[in-house]
Amino acid sequence: MSDELRTRMAQIAELGELSQTEARRAVEEIYRDGIVSRTEAEALFRLNATLKQPDVMWTDRFVEAVKDFLLHGEPPAGLVTDEEASWLIGQIEGTGQAASDSEIDLMLAILRYADAAPTSLSRFCLEAISRRIIDAGCANEEMSERMRRILHAPAGDGAIWITRHEANVLFKTNDAIGQAVNAKSWENVFAKAILNHLVSAAHPDPATECALTREAWLRDTDVNVGEFIGRMANAFTGGTWFERVSFSPESAARARYYAASEARRAGAKITEDEEQWFLKRLGWDKSVTPAERRLVNLMNSEAPAFVKGLSEALKDDELRQSA
Repeated sequence: MSDELRTRMAQIAELGELSQTEARRAVEEIYRDGIVSRTEAEALFRLNATLKQPDVMWTDRFVEAVKDFLLHGEPPAGLVTDEEASWLIGQIEGTGQAASDSEIDLMLAILRYADAAPTSLSRFCLEAISRRIIDAGCANEEMSERMRRILHAPAGDGAIWITRHEANVLFKTNDAIGQAVNAKSWENVFAKAILNHLVSAAHPDPATECALTREAWLRDTDVNVGEFIGRMANAFTGGTWFERVSFSPESAARARYYAASEARRAGAKITEDEEQWFLKRLGWDKSVTPAERRLVNLMNSEAPAFVKGLSEALKDDELRQSA
C-alpha cells in the first residue's frame, strides 16, 4: 500500500466519508498489491464501514482481499486459527452494528475456502445472518441463500449433519418471521435443514451414510428427499436409536413395532393428532408457519414411520409430565 493511499485512508477513517470513486481506486490498489498486514486489513474494514451502499466491485474486492490475507498471508496457510477468528469477529463487531452484506459474504467465503476454521466463526456467521433476517422482518432470496450457504459451508460447524445448535437458530429465526411474506427458498432451507437434523438422529450410524451429509442434503434448493428417506427405513424400524430417546425398553420396543407397521403402509400419512403432537413436542406454538408446514408436509409424505415411532417412544414422558 502506497504512502499516499495510506494517508488518504487515514483521512477517510477520521472523516467517516468515502465516495464510490475513492472506494474503487482504494480497493483496486489494495487488491493489486495485496494486504500485507493486519493494520492494512483493519483500515480496509474501517473503509468498508463508511459505505452505506457499496457497489459490487467494492464488495468483491473487499471479500477477496481479506480472504486471501487470512488464508494465505498469515500462517498457517489455508487454516483459520482461533486467534484469527477472534480478530475477524472483533473487526465486524467493532462497528457496533449488525454485520453488513459484505462482512457476511466475507465470512462465507472464508468458511468455503478454508481447510479448517473454528466453530466460533461459523456460529458467529450463522447468528449474524439470523439477526439480519429478524431485523428485516422477513427472509428475502438473498438472505435465504446466505443461510443455505452457512449451513452448507465445508469449514462450518464441524459436524457432518445439521446440529442441534443450528436447528435452534433456524427455529428462533423462523419464530420471528414465520408469518411474514418470505421467499419460498426460506421454506426450503428451513424444512430441509430441520429434517436433516431429525433424520440424522434416527440413523444408527449417520457417519456412514454419505447421503445424509449437509453437503449432499443442502446442495440443491429443491426438497426432494424421498429417495434418501426410502433408504432410511431400517434406521427407523431397527437399531438402538429409540432406546436412546425412550424411558424404558418396553417403550423402545413399541416404538420399533409401530414404526415398522407404519413403514409397511403404502402411502401412509401422519394423522392430525400425530401431527399436532409432533409440533407440540418440538415446542412450537399453535400458529404453524409456512416453513413449519413445509417441514410437516415433508415428514407427512416421506417419514411417517419416523414420526410414528417418535410418538410412541416419548409417550411415557408425556404421561410423566401430566402426572
